[in-house]
Amino acid sequence: MKNFKLVLFFFGITSTLLAQSSEQKFLLTPEHPNAGEEITITYNAADTPLENANHVEGVVYTYDNFRWLADDITLKSAGNKKWQTKMKLSDKAAFITCVFKSDTIKDNGGKMTYSWILEKSNGSYVGWGFLRSPDLQDQVPNIVHDSAYIKKEVSLFWINNELKYHPESRTHVFYEGSKLKQLETGQPQPKLIMREVRFVLTEKNLDNATQYNIQKTIGLLAPEHKVFADSVQNVLLKKYPNGVWARDIEIKKIFNEADFNKKVAMYNAFEKNFPQSNFQDVNTDTESLFYDKMFKGIAYNYIVKNKDYSYSINSVKKVSYNILLDYAWHLISIPFDRDQEGAEKTSLETLKKYAEVIIPELEAREAFVPKEYIGKLSLKEWQAQTLQNGAREFFTYAKLQGLFKNYDLEKKYLEKIKPIMAIQNASYNEVYSKMLLREGKTAEAKEYMALSVKANQVTPAILASLKEIYLKEGKPETGFQAYVESLKSTSNIEEHKKKLISELINLPIDGFEMESNRGGKVKLADQKGKIVVLDFWAMWCGPCKNAMPGMNMAVNKYKADENVKFYFVDTMEYIKDFKAQTQAFIKEKGFDFTILYDSKNPKTGKFDAVYDKYSKAFHFSGIPEKMIIDQNGNLRWMSNGYFGSPSELLDEISIIVDYLKAEKK
Repeated sequence: MKNFKLVLFFFGITSTLLAQSSEQKFLLTPEHPNAGEEITITYNAADTPLENANHVEGVVYTYDNFRWLADDITLKSAGNKKWQTKMKLSDKAAFITCVFKSDTIKDNGGKMTYSWILEKSNGSYVGWGFLRSPDLQDQVPNIVHDSAYIKKEVSLFWINNELKYHPESRTHVFYEGSKLKQLETGQPQPKLIMREVRFVLTEKNLDNATQYNIQKTIGLLAPEHKVFADSVQNVLLKKYPNGVWARDIEIKKIFNEADFNKKVAMYNAFEKNFPQSNFQDVNTDTESLFYDKMFKGIAYNYIVKNKDYSYSINSVKKVSYNILLDYAWHLISIPFDRDQEGAEKTSLETLKKYAEVIIPELEAREAFVPKEYIGKLSLKEWQAQTLQNGAREFFTYAKLQGLFKNYDLEKKYLEKIKPIMAIQNASYNEVYSKMLLREGKTAEAKEYMALSVKANQVTPAILASLKEIYLKEGKPETGFQAYVESLKSTSNIEEHKKKLISELINLPIDGFEMESNRGGKVKLADQKGKIVVLDFWAMWCGPCKNAMPGMNMAVNKYKADENVKFYFVDTMEYIKDFKAQTQAFIKEKGFDFTILYDSKNPKTGKFDAVYDKYSKAFHFSGIPEKMIIDQNGNLRWMSNGYFGSPSELLDEISIIVDYLKAEKK
């Protein structure tokens, strides 16, 4: 015990602090539970953000064997705004803290938190101290309110309490103690760090977490102590040739290897020497930064070099969730979108084959929290995050299944992502309402489409379907537009209009002269007295094409108005027959657009002279780029990108055009 008494006050802290709040908002029964026992959690919601909640759930974060765990709980009403649940503490629970929630409202207990120390267990005091240390937020659940944060010296006080009552915890807290002491004093602490590292290295069979803490601790040393740091790393390599430090070294080596064949051979050896199953309890900075990039460097190189997709498809069971999501995006969604946009033809059968391997695995990952999120997200929180992250890919899969008339699967995935996309995504609304109509649910489809109109997330196809229902009800065609306008939210329209008008500019703009797909050339100088809408786009630009249904709605709205002209400027094209491809695309989509072909840039030889001139003059980049020029030849409005709603885009163009028309008067 002499050794442990020596370190009792090596952090130099003598402050005291009470661990538990005397307020009765949060209670455990029994009051002094032991690890492994069943407890009752009581939450008194009176005078809290959840006092009027009609249901309460939450997450219990447990500090167990010097690691964090997160478990979902559902509480039952116990009357008088009190809520209760029972749970069994984990076998080495030392400290717990709770966050209670109802729908989107959360209550984390504010300054005191809803926490409980199990003082008999190793880690009980540091769990309480670490949770509230702003300097350790990268390694604890990020759940406490800012008011709960404590000073470095207070965090050190809790480490000293840990060492006082649980001296055997020293090998688990040396990194945090060293880091906090160095931060608290503002001075390097080489003696303390070297002493602690030497002490820990005397222990046998260090687990992965402790090995990594040694790496992080020597990382606190200044460069002049490189000899000591190197010697420690050599000891780690010698004692643990297949350990954490050795693995980090190999990850970086493989990542940096330029020769593809060598890279593959090195990775194959790496898999044998460092199986992933041996490192589920540690996630190093090196792994976070380089492992996925290392693997993608191999998987995607097989595709680029050899057109070989089998390596990626065969690896779905072992890759990380993030790589799996990347596979779904690059191997399914991107080529599917390009096919649907007419940018390039894709084998939909091949995409379906890939999707039927990748998408079910993506769903399977929802059943467990990856190691990098263990203790930070509960299972329900992880599942909510995966639904948000994967919604786009699940939507692609639904559309793909719909093309193959696999309507049960289409419906399954449309319903799955409904909480994320319903009403708020115009493309989703089109597919979902089409599904309802196919199932004969006309009334439900009408209601859904009406809500889509209110949210201004509507496509031309939705309006066509809504009009068909409207006419079948025996209503006059002349009243349809008024009916659609009646469905819209007046307050939203006015707010949107106010915002757009506030963004108006009034700048001189140089003229242009470009070839038209209708023959001859179009000059801006000839457009005086007219409002000119320019839409810069390209055949290779997916968002540009996605915006065209909305632009087509605007073109049709002002078709009879000779004083409003729409020109679609085809720019930055690089293939020889782009004019023929442009014409074919417009014809296929049924758009009656006037296309202007950007002139050749004398500086670069590229077909982007007008775009280049305007992008430099008005400080924008990328396409689609929309510009509206008024009757006096001045630039009045600009918009970059496309955000997914044809009806919203129509409204934007209409608001500006109508304002400029009225302004002239």
